[in-house]
Amino acid sequence: MNKFYQGEWVWITGASSGIGKELVKQAYNQKANVLLASRKPKDLESIAKELGLAKGKYAVEKLDLEKYHDVSEFAKRCLKKYGIPKVVIHNGGISQRSLTKETNLTTIEKIINTNFYGAAELTRAMLPEVLGKKEIHFAVISSVAGKLGSPLRSAYSASKFALVGFFHALRAEEEKSGVFVTMVYPGFIQTNISKNALQGDGSSTGKMDAVIESGLPVQLCAHRILHAVANKQREVVIAGFKEKFGLFLQTFFPSLFFKMIQKAKVR
Repeated sequence: MNKFYQGEWVWITGASSGIGKELVKQAYNQKANVLLASRKPKDLESIAKELGLAKGKYAVEKLDLEKYHDVSEFAKRCLKKYGIPKVVIHNGGISQRSLTKETNLTTIEKIINTNFYGAAELTRAMLPEVLGKKEIHFAVISSVAGKLGSPLRSAYSASKFALVGFFHALRAEEEKSGVFVTMVYPGFIQTNISKNALQGDGSSTGKMDAVIESGLPVQLCAHRILHAVANKQREVVIAGFKEKFGLFLQTFFPSLFFKMIQKAKVR
């Protein structure tokens, strides 16, 4: 057990499924007090019951990241109720499975509002209440798609690239003031992300991608995120060989990478 989390508040957005749910479980097992946030508080209460979370050791709060103009109210309310957390894990988000030419503007806005603006506004709203008072650690779940673009994910990649730029800048501005940032780049992880991904018209695919189904276990992903935060790693890539090889090619052989990504099977 890592004492880094013991008795400390860890806020987790997108806590109702996938990586978020597993982060709740593992952080709680490391004696953290866990705040579960998502659009569906009833689902979060069911998860708390399923995981056996003890009263007083967890909290459930409604948070709709897409409605980012309301996120500052969430930040103020939760800071007042629970104090400054040791860690905030920006995990909430939604993916995409559609060609750019087939994707309407409303769908692009939904993805970017949820994945980028929600996390950015939650962070921005917290800073005035945090700076100079207590150290805080933001763990930001970007994606391998936040380092390279691939077919069917134009808006998703854009939102994940945006997170990288925003939080790299924040780190440069405020790390000396006690604001630490860990950027997390998952590859294919065994979750329902592809089932919940949006098609061009905004509807969910309802299908599991083969690459997701054969991806890394979500338990491993959550473990490595919490380990990276506790050890103050600034970046961590959690991915299989194919994704890591793609990152290598993009860095050192960009022309070859481009030819390969055009032919890639990303479903």
